[in-house]
Amino acid sequence: MITLELPNNTVQTGLVPEVPPQTPALSISVFGPLTIRRGDIELSANDLGGPKPRQVLEILLMNFGTAVSKSRLMDLLWGGNHPAVALPTLESYVSVLRRNLQPGTGRTGPLRTVTGGYAIDRSLVELDLDRFETLTKMASQAEPRRALALLTEALDLASAPLLGDELLPAWAEEERAAHAAQVGLARVLAAETALSLGEVSKAIAWGGAAVKEDPLNERAWTALILGLEQNGESTEALRAYDRCRRIIDQELGCAPGPTLREAQTRLLRSTAAACPPAEPVGPIQVVTESRPVARVTPQETGRLRILIVDDHTTFSDLLAGALDREPDLQSVGAAKSVASAVTMFRDLGPDVVIMDLYLPDGSGLKAAECILSEAPETRIVMLTGNPSQEALREAARMGICGFLPKDGALGVMLDTLRHAHSGSMIVNPSLVAKWGGTVSPAAGSSAN
Repeated sequence: MITLELPNNTVQTGLVPEVPPQTPALSISVFGPLTIRRGDIELSANDLGGPKPRQVLEILLMNFGTAVSKSRLMDLLWGGNHPAVALPTLESYVSVLRRNLQPGTGRTGPLRTVTGGYAIDRSLVELDLDRFETLTKMASQAEPRRALALLTEALDLASAPLLGDELLPAWAEEERAAHAAQVGLARVLAAETALSLGEVSKAIAWGGAAVKEDPLNERAWTALILGLEQNGESTEALRAYDRCRRIIDQELGCAPGPTLREAQTRLLRSTAAACPPAEPVGPIQVVTESRPVARVTPQETGRLRILIVDDHTTFSDLLAGALDREPDLQSVGAAKSVASAVTMFRDLGPDVVIMDLYLPDGSGLKAAECILSEAPETRIVMLTGNPSQEALREAARMGICGFLPKDGALGVMLDTLRHAHSGSMIVNPSLVAKWGGTVSPAAGSSAN
């Protein structure tokens, strides 16, 4: 170590003094419209010399701190069909950018020339996208309370769409898709973390947002459904589970995982316990012919025997379990098609058939028509998400006893099965509301 005596008797060593970190020359936001702040001056996308110079800057920002070759920039700017003067034109765009972004600094400012291309100097630019990625990375390594705060800040930053000024370029759409996946993961992590901390409303909000963006994300569905369950919203949780089940079955051909299935079983039990057998009120409408709805009389077994017709195995299994837990109800089998429904009805002779309107080999109305032609007093209750008025009129004509939404409350469904009566129809008002009014009377029936 070298020591020098200075005239004022102070001592200076050969150690290099610590240099304070550089203040970023630019603060840039790429969430929503492109915005650049240089000291007290704010620049927008219109202050950069035109669309192409702006896109050069945005491409470099998407590769923050990493060099992008000139050939790559030209391919992205002109879609692989660049003009003969593309290289000098690109270089002119960069010169325009430098004049606007870093006047007086030339190549020593944030936009740097590197071998064969250009790069943004990370130490001279504060970028909101980089901040988002830093916060989510920190959150993955933090304890839950701190992680929740970091994820909240990150998601607030990313509330606006990435590259809001770029609607057409393919490269921008690819960047948005990749970023959307990161935001989706952050939402799921935030929902799961909030759930672990008892922040149920936050878990529901973030889980719901993640599900909306990616309906196949089972982790998002799990956070949403468990959040609704913890919040005491059992009916909403069951509806969410059924939406999840249908989507996963249709798109992936499989059922939800064990965590969701266990939650659904708990929810079915709690909903059934909360809705004991009673005369139907409120949630259902009763359409009568000329006589009041009467409770059906079980056979000698003392339990109402019910055949389930639905091509979703998980739904059928869970409904059968719920029926068998009731002291006065009993599942006797499950069919998956029009043909098997008719065959099993003949073999089993159930008191009531609960049937999906849409089956793989045709309409549940067709199966109902076959069954009722052989046994007119059979009670049939249809399940569907969105029946047409024509379907309802046809059902009333042939003698079907009820129409219920598949995502409705279990208690209402069980109550309807108990009170189904040949010659009258029970229709949930949520289905009627979708038609914007009441249904015109069908042969011998009316809807109130």
